[in-house]
Amino acid sequence: MRRGDEFAGRYVLKEVIGEGRSGDVWLAHDKVVGQDVALKPERIEGDRETAVRRLLGEPRAMAKFRDHPHVVTLFDVVTVPQDGDSEGGGQDTYWFIMEYVPGGGLDREPPMSPQRAAHIGAELADALTALHEAGIVHCDIKPANIGLTGRGSAKLLDFGAAHRAGGTETVTANGPSSFTPAYAAPELARGNIPQSASDVFCLGATLYALVTGSPPRGNASDGDDGHGREGGVDEEDTERLTHWKAERGVVEMDAEAVGPLHPVLTAMLQRDPRQRPEAAEAKRLLAAITGPERDAGERTLDDDGKPAGRGRLRWPLLAAALGISAAMALTLVFVPDDDGDDTHDTGQGGQSRLTDEASNGDENGSRQSLIGDPHTADLCKLADPTALGQFGEARVDVDYGNFDRCDVLVHTDEKTRIDVSLDLQPGSRPESSQPARTVGKIGIMKEEPQDDECGLILVPDAESDGILVGVRVNVGDGTVTGGAATLCTVADSAAQSAADVLNQGPIPRRPSPYPKDSLAWSNACDLLDAKALSVVPGIKAGASADIDVAKWSCEWSSDVDDLETEVSFFRDQPKTAADGDPIRLGGYDAIVEAEEDTCSVFVEYRRYSGKDAEPAAEMLRLKVDGRRPVGELRSMATALARSAAAKLPPR
Repeated sequence: MRRGDEFAGRYVLKEVIGEGRSGDVWLAHDKVVGQDVALKPERIEGDRETAVRRLLGEPRAMAKFRDHPHVVTLFDVVTVPQDGDSEGGGQDTYWFIMEYVPGGGLDREPPMSPQRAAHIGAELADALTALHEAGIVHCDIKPANIGLTGRGSAKLLDFGAAHRAGGTETVTANGPSSFTPAYAAPELARGNIPQSASDVFCLGATLYALVTGSPPRGNASDGDDGHGREGGVDEEDTERLTHWKAERGVVEMDAEAVGPLHPVLTAMLQRDPRQRPEAAEAKRLLAAITGPERDAGERTLDDDGKPAGRGRLRWPLLAAALGISAAMALTLVFVPDDDGDDTHDTGQGGQSRLTDEASNGDENGSRQSLIGDPHTADLCKLADPTALGQFGEARVDVDYGNFDRCDVLVHTDEKTRIDVSLDLQPGSRPESSQPARTVGKIGIMKEEPQDDECGLILVPDAESDGILVGVRVNVGDGTVTGGAATLCTVADSAAQSAADVLNQGPIPRRPSPYPKDSLAWSNACDLLDAKALSVVPGIKAGASADIDVAKWSCEWSSDVDDLETEVSFFRDQPKTAADGDPIRLGGYDAIVEAEEDTCSVFVEYRRYSGKDAEPAAEMLRLKVDGRRPVGELRSMATALARSAAAKLPPR
């Protein structure tokens, strides 16, 4: 084939723009529709039926996403019989007619700003979300497999290594070991079945390379070009070392170089797949870096890849959301436990650890993350019903209260129940008090015990990231023999179990993210403005609120009659008329529960199937307390609930 030749009666060859597995990739002009396209050859060999089935897996996978703006479009597949075919054993060539991405692979681009990389990453994470929802794992995300359109929009290229999620082989012709060690997730390098979290890791490694010029495993060849010898090390030895690092999940990052990307890359490059964010969450975190605000002088792109506005970076906010300090040291290295046991693939061991002194939360006083992103933290992983079983029949209740808590219900007998609550609390380690005891690196602080309640707070032995874990135990039903002493014994057992988990690293991530329409992604504090709050005497415009973790709850205090107002999210079984007075607010069903000195309005936002398929509901809760008649409290709470319901995300 030569420049100027006509292919398949409509494509005029212009120039070679790359090299694929089976030959040159050509830029051609489609005479029929008048646009440039890319022609990529794929040749079948061996058993024809098997080879064709596997080879056509790539275009079939791509065809699922032809309307996605960040996946390269496949227009057609043209079969060209090879000259001299013998019966039953020919070598036909299949030509993929694809969208031409003029920018080429990003492996040819110079390093870019963290903000630009975050923009590209958010687009690719959006593509991965679509792939994963369709049950496909790309498996080989790297700069060479990412293109840019003429308007700067990112396109995911080359599905030649794609797998069906949960399957045991590729959907294409490449076989199970097609990955690039410099960017591959540890489970890929070990030959385990790919999973959606594998793509998240590869994307994180790719974004690091786009900013720094090399992947987070050094400058070893990524399989796209030949380096020969580099730095006096033979290429074969270098590639062996890179593969070894990949198998063990070794990642080296320069925090200063990647700047605002550092927190999200740390999350994406976790060795344990279960600790990584889902692609949809990665998109949200990356998008938060790109805008709408940016440092003056930073170039931002809109959805079409065009330059957009300027503003200030929000890195500290993202770092806080992920539980990572901006002051962390320059280099992070994630390594497995010393025994190198492959059973760590399951995530039961081999938690990532920071080898730099300032990242270990040592005597230098650096911050130590207990939580990570609260939106994805699985707080119930801190609850051990087995340990609490010594006090009675223990059951975890994952569908009660706000998103910042998890409860264990302990039935000591048929009439008595002890409620154990684990919750996230904003704050840092108290400077003026010492923990009652320490479990590993976690201190356990005691609160003043009450007759019907016992509380403990878990803090790290270094400055925390602004979120602590509380343990609160009270009597749900009946009377507990021993009173506060018994409750504190239960609390101490719950705190011990939680501390054991926290000593292994941040709280494990949720096995699946909250649904997109969950209130977990919303900000309760934005639901009430100064005008709405003016119905409560003594709360002035601009009054500061006590803000809880992830802004899932906000509370305002008044200097009139001890009035307090709280807006929060709440989960429980759906409220009924048996719980209070039913009303309608802003198109939502609501229940008003009023009693002396307090009134709460529960606005049902959405129902879902909870634990054991029992019905559960996410609700908005408005509560007003104070020394006012119940009727006045009810009027204030209802007015506030009406204002807040009007600002709930549309469903």
